[in-house]
Amino acid sequence: MGDKIKYGVLVADKRAEVHQKDMPSIKADEVLINNKACNICTTDYQQWLGDRPHQPYPMAFGHENSGVVVKIGSEVKNCKIGDHVVVNVYGPCLECTNCRKGENSIYCENSLASKELKSPDENGMYGFYGCGEYQVAKSKHIFKIKEDLPFAEAGFVEPLATVVCGIHRLRIKVGEKVLVIGAGTMGLLNAQVASYYGADVIISELFENKLETAKKLGFSKIINPNKDNPEEKIKEFLDEGEKIDAIIIAVGATSAYKQALQIAPKGCRLLIFAAHFPVPDWDLKPNPVHYNIWEIIGTYGCSTADYQEAVALLSKRDVNVNLLVDAKYHLKDIQKAFEDAVIPGKYRISITIS
Repeated sequence: MGDKIKYGVLVADKRAEVHQKDMPSIKADEVLINNKACNICTTDYQQWLGDRPHQPYPMAFGHENSGVVVKIGSEVKNCKIGDHVVVNVYGPCLECTNCRKGENSIYCENSLASKELKSPDENGMYGFYGCGEYQVAKSKHIFKIKEDLPFAEAGFVEPLATVVCGIHRLRIKVGEKVLVIGAGTMGLLNAQVASYYGADVIISELFENKLETAKKLGFSKIINPNKDNPEEKIKEFLDEGEKIDAIIIAVGATSAYKQALQIAPKGCRLLIFAAHFPVPDWDLKPNPVHYNIWEIIGTYGCSTADYQEAVALLSKRDVNVNLLVDAKYHLKDIQKAFEDAVIPGKYRISITIS
C-alpha cells in the first residue's frame, strides 16, 4: 500500500475527477477496505447533472461499492483480512432507542448518513469515499459477502436493502397481484423481491430494452404504455374477480405517478419508491384516497436487518443483478462513466477501482 490513494470526486455540475489523498489510518474498531468496484447510483448521476442542488461539492461520492478487508483494528472481531465485504453506508449508531428497536437507519440521529452533507472533512470533502481505492469503516457497519459474488454485483447490496425495506412496508402476501411501474434498476429489483415474497408481478415500462431485460429475468406479464392500454392489458393478466392489490412506483416520473392513479382499484396499496429531482407532479387529492380506501406508503432507506437480508438474497442468487450492469469503466475514466450513466434507458454503470 502506497502513501497516496486515488478516489472519485464530483467537483461541479457535469464534472467528475480523480483526486488523491493520504492513505487513511484506522482506529481500534475500524477496518481498511480495498475497494474493487463502485456502481453509479441515481443519486450520484443526478448530482452530476446538477439536479440535486442540496448536495454539496466537492462530493467524494460512492455508496454502492464492495471490496476486500486489508487491515483490521485491534478490537475487530467480526471480520478478518481477506474477507469480501460491503459497508452499511447509513452508518447507524446501533445504540440509540430507534436503533435498538430495529428501526430504519434514517431515524438514527447519530448515523453517519445524517452528517454526510453537513460539513466537509479534513480533506475538504463531503461523502464516504466509496469510489476510492481505500475506505475506512467501523467494523459494526461491515457485512461479509460470498467470495464468488462479483464485486460489481455485490455493489447492489445497498439499493437492494432499500427495496427489501419497501417490500416489507408494502406487506405483500403470497398470491397478491403487484404492478411495478418502471423496469429500470430499482424497478427490476422491486419486481424480483416482490416475486420472492410470493407476489404475481406485472411490469409496466416504456423502454423496449428494459422490457426485454424483464423477460430475461423471467417476467412474462409486461405492459408497454406506448403500445398497450394499461388498464385493458392488466385485465388480460387477471382472472375473474381479481384485482391489483399493490402498485410499486419505481420510476420518478410524472407519467408514472399519473398511471398509478388511473390504474389503482379500490383498496389498493401504493408504494412510493422513486423520488426524482426536479420533483415530479402528482395531482393526488384526498377524496379519491378516502373513497377508494387507498394506502399511500412512502419508503426510503433501510434497517440493519434489511441490509443483512439483501446480502443473503444476493449471496444465494435469489435476486439476479448480472443483467443490471450495462458497462464497466476504470476509475481513470470516471468522467466517461458518468456521461454514459445519464443516457436514458441505462442500467447501472460500474467503476472498476482496483
